Amino acid sequence: MTKASNLIARQPICTKKLKTIGYEILYRMGGDTNHAIVDNPDSASIDVLLALFNDLALSDVVGKKLAFINFTGNLLVRGLPNIPPKQLVIELLEDQEVTPNLLAALTKLKNQGYRIALDDFSLDSTTQPLVEYANIIKVDVIADPPQTWKEIIPPLKAKGVIFLAEKVESYEIFEQCCELGFELFQGYFYEKPKIIAGKRLGNNQQTVIQLMNEITKQNIDIDKITHLISSDVNISYNLLRTINSGLYCLPTEITSIKHAITLLGLANLKNWINIISLGTLNDKPQLLTETAMLRAKMCEYLGEIMGHKKLSDQYFTLGLFSLIDTFFDISMEDVLKKLSLPAEIKKALRFHKGVMGNVLRCVIDYQSGNWENEAQNPLVASGKISEEQLTESYLSSIQWVEDNKIL
Repeated sequence: MTKASNLIARQPICTKKLKTIGYEILYRMGGDTNHAIVDNPDSASIDVLLALFNDLALSDVVGKKLAFINFTGNLLVRGLPNIPPKQLVIELLEDQEVTPNLLAALTKLKNQGYRIALDDFSLDSTTQPLVEYANIIKVDVIADPPQTWKEIIPPLKAKGVIFLAEKVESYEIFEQCCELGFELFQGYFYEKPKIIAGKRLGNNQQTVIQLMNEITKQNIDIDKITHLISSDVNISYNLLRTINSGLYCLPTEITSIKHAITLLGLANLKNWINIISLGTLNDKPQLLTETAMLRAKMCEYLGEIMGHKKLSDQYFTLGLFSLIDTFFDISMEDVLKKLSLPAEIKKALRFHKGVMGNVLRCVIDYQSGNWENEAQNPLVASGKISEEQLTESYLSSIQWVEDNKIL
């Protein structure tokens, strides 16, 4: 296996309405080990800064949103390089010694316009002085149950402090945190389906399932697809919006559904109808659609790297449908029964088995920053996909999603 490159990923931070306001940057230095190099936290923070402001452009990773980056107290006391404060949120790591020098450094940073977040914060007599400098307090709701903050949140919110719940892994915890006064959230709860026993699909969902089935057939019936799209106002609107968005540089505006379908071409037709259909499902946040799109494009890139370019549309579908149970709020097993997908894709989606399953697992682990799991993936461990290719595919997928936010 080639020497590992630096791995960089991001974890969304969102509001109660699941609107993304920023990302925590996840980072691992390359080397011969399969785990994060954290012996020197100061160096780890410096490496992240170098990666974001030298090797890459910050906009390549977070767009115009906020970047949450971890810092030690020692590094803050030593002073930051000349980084504009507009997009940077300084996360002071937990268990830092509270000294006069640290408080003086925080005062200086606040005066310079930086936002200060206290990471994995626990309130006691030693950490109390830090609260005066905090814009955001981050609470690990697994290690520190949110209910324990019930009496603490109101007086601090009255002073302008924003509470962020991190490691939120279920809608139950999300809703509990909302009731307690948390305003920002970090975790993968939005990727989990809210399964209701005996749930029946609504009319819009049935149309989406029918469209997806038609798109996966070998002999596509354009007239039937046109009819299905035309019967749903949201899907029709978004398809026309897509083809007239400037992505295809068409000389004239397209107003006919059938004309739009013809101009898109078969590969684009399959991918865009799947994206648009999922994006029009009721009560699903843009964040979920963007996550599915990122997975779709990254799976497609990795499939091509492995020499499967002729199956690129299947790899795209694999990544996009990896969250389909969440879009429909039914189990993956049940939703796959309603779709006429190739057996290889169904096996990959349900069990993460086979080559496609390994690609999907690789993408999911990379997205979430599970570097150890990613390194143990058969495709990475065997050298079929290098860590450099993973990072390049991930960043290219981010850019593709940013360029195609038209829903």
